[in-house]
Amino acid sequence: MPARMKRPTKRMRVSLQDVAVELASRGLLAAEVGDVADVAITDVHHDSRQVTSGSLFCCISGSASDGHQFASDAAGRGATALLVTQNGQFTVPSLRVLDDRQAMAFAAHVVHRCPSNEVPVFGITGTNGKTTTAAMLAEILRRDGLSPRVFGTLNSERTTPESTDLQREMRRAIVDGAQSVVMEVTSHALQLQRVAAVQFAAGIFTNLGHDHLDFHGTMENYFLAKAELFRTATTRTAIVNTDDPWGARLADLIAGDYVGKSLVRVSANEVQNLESTLGSSSFTWRGRKIVLPLGGLFNVNNALLAATAAEMHGVSLDVIVEALESLPVVPGRVQKVVNKSGVHAFVDFAHTPDSLRAVLLSARASVGGGRVIVVFGCGGDRDREKRPEMGKIASELADVAIVTSDNSRSEDPLAIIADICSGMGKTSAVEIVDRRDAIAHAVSIAQSGDIVVVAGKGHETVQLVGSARLPFSDVEELELAFTHKEAVTS
Repeated sequence: MPARMKRPTKRMRVSLQDVAVELASRGLLAAEVGDVADVAITDVHHDSRQVTSGSLFCCISGSASDGHQFASDAAGRGATALLVTQNGQFTVPSLRVLDDRQAMAFAAHVVHRCPSNEVPVFGITGTNGKTTTAAMLAEILRRDGLSPRVFGTLNSERTTPESTDLQREMRRAIVDGAQSVVMEVTSHALQLQRVAAVQFAAGIFTNLGHDHLDFHGTMENYFLAKAELFRTATTRTAIVNTDDPWGARLADLIAGDYVGKSLVRVSANEVQNLESTLGSSSFTWRGRKIVLPLGGLFNVNNALLAATAAEMHGVSLDVIVEALESLPVVPGRVQKVVNKSGVHAFVDFAHTPDSLRAVLLSARASVGGGRVIVVFGCGGDRDREKRPEMGKIASELADVAIVTSDNSRSEDPLAIIADICSGMGKTSAVEIVDRRDAIAHAVSIAQSGDIVVVAGKGHETVQLVGSARLPFSDVEELELAFTHKEAVTS
């Protein structure tokens, strides 16, 4: 059983020299410029507008701007040192480094006194299921008295915050009493080195599907970005869903090429007496029956990953079962919308081909003699290749497919809908551009025994149209549509 980590009580003063020593040990330090010996560092920032007195300002070379242009501004705001990749005449001491983002991550790790060394940190990566798995694991840890702090889609501006913010917030969480951290780790975060310095007690892999290829280019690149969580020496244990083909490949890599790791392969083949609908699932694991208040076979895999991570950290089976069976609603993840019309209605974040297929397959298996009605769209200015694929899936698995807008951003919603519909065959689309009208139409045609799935936005509370952020909630719109229908028919 792994030892529980204890929090040191002494607060240490951190100097620029401490940062330099750490970066040198990582092979990241090219040169020290100026007198770094007695420079105290109180925080780390990459945005000059956020700099406070005593900060180390990191001059990051980004696609939109170069942080070196803001070095003077940062010094004027109180920065006592700079982290740079370029030579220059700076008014405060600086550390010149070979990799700005990786160095920034380790600098923040040192300045905030290495928070991930004090409490267990569980990193969860994958295309789908990160948020649900994080919620499950956090609930288990909470019931075991480990006061988790969760970083993820539901409570962070970025799913995985920038390294400066992440390290600062982890330290604050520990000061506030957190005894564990559960973190959704995106492929962007891994590629941009946001978690480079985080010491992970365990890394968890859910699955890999078509998404973010506008950023990564190919599935291979996308996979390698995800795999970075398990290749790095800072992840001690890998817990991998091998029911997913990419997960099986990852497990083989970890077992072969990524040496020095503890590997646990997780599969739904471990369970017995499996029964699953879109509303709930039940199965036997480790000799115990578990009734999960979340439906879909995909959530069985998520539960097994969370349970395995907790078990490896010494949480008892009793606590694991109790936590999974009393799991609070995970916003926008197969979230049931109660109504009086006899319609089974759900909101789900499914916005990739694999996640849409998974939720519709579960709906198809649960519907009995009713119909499956799906409302969905695709985001603008994002991976266009998945649009016809999602149209094809909806066409094959739904009886009624209503294609609508979903964060069109700068694109014409009609063009996005046309891309989606180009992949449809068996079931032709009902095209309704306005998402509110699309949801209302789905409810108006739904009959008792039908299943309505509104997919794509899940927990989100805004609709991105052009540069505007318009208030919009799938859950609220679905509730309002049922209220109207029931008022008309009563």
